[in-house]
Amino acid sequence: MKKILQMSSILFVLLVASACQADTEQEADNNADESQQAAEEHESDTAGEASEEPEEESEDGTSDNEAEASYDYKEQKVIAEQIAEGDYDAVVETDNKESRVMIYEMDGEKYYKTIFVKHDSRLKIIDIHNNDGLIYNEII
Repeated sequence: MKKILQMSSILFVLLVASACQADTEQEADNNADESQQAAEEHESDTAGEASEEPEEESEDGTSDNEAEASYDYKEQKVIAEQIAEGDYDAVVETDNKESRVMIYEMDGEKYYKTIFVKHDSRLKIIDIHNNDGLIYNEII
């Protein structure tokens, strides 16, 4: 009787240990699946953002002004006419239903800030590099 009880105890311990190991493996598989899904969602979000911002090219197939080529917004033509020529990178800080705020920088240095108020099509351009302040404030 004592041997049967010992054998039953050993079998019970082995059964519990194998069940715990199976749960741990299943959790690891679930975590791997969640990580893969998150990575795929991030990839699809990034691809969607890139396709929303078409680039314009000049007749020879190259972009004339980086700021002009990065985005296709209503105010881009006016901005290109108002700011000094250069190979600017346009960074959209805010783009919501009310306004769009962009920073124009070159070599990591900020040169201009633009604010486009959508409901009245007002464009403001601020020279932040030379501290000239507001250089353009018109309805376009």
